[in-house]
Amino acid sequence: MKQKYSFALLLFLPTLIHAQALDLIQYSDISSIPQITSNQKIQTELQTLLKHDYLKFQSNFDNYSAPYLLKTDEALYYEGRSGTSLDASSAIVFKDGRLFAAIYFAKTKTLKYFSNDASCSEQLHPAIQVFAQQREIQSIKYVTARVESALKYHLGLAAQCEAYIEKLKKGNSSFLNI
Repeated sequence: MKQKYSFALLLFLPTLIHAQALDLIQYSDISSIPQITSNQKIQTELQTLLKHDYLKFQSNFDNYSAPYLLKTDEALYYEGRSGTSLDASSAIVFKDGRLFAAIYFAKTKTLKYFSNDASCSEQLHPAIQVFAQQREIQSIKYVTARVESALKYHLGLAAQCEAYIEKLKKGNSSFLNI
């Protein structure tokens, strides 16, 4: 009898896993991107990654910029700005759960960078680099670098975002699907 339940569970697991895959296309329009805050899976992962910085990160989404699907991977890039200051936040959400996030503090001209991917935790992801270049930054704090509890992913042996940069070189000159 126990084997029947085990077999049924094995048949059900692929359906369950597929149902939990992130549908990022639904957030790829400026009118739908605010709804990303109601996606429990994404928000839970962001809370886990950002810890006490999560509320500040979220508070910068008074005004959203147009989101983009990245050409090189199944990922969504989005950013927002505070309505009361020049502070801003950006995030990259990959379908497989990899996350990259940044918070810009205008008053101190500081960028805090977060990643759950060990291969890109000590250098800004290329899309976050574009976000950073639009601001006057005096210092960057790599919050999750070498924090084992935050680094769930590693894209092979390449370090310091080389895996992402290589994908960009192989693709078009623009990595955003505009």
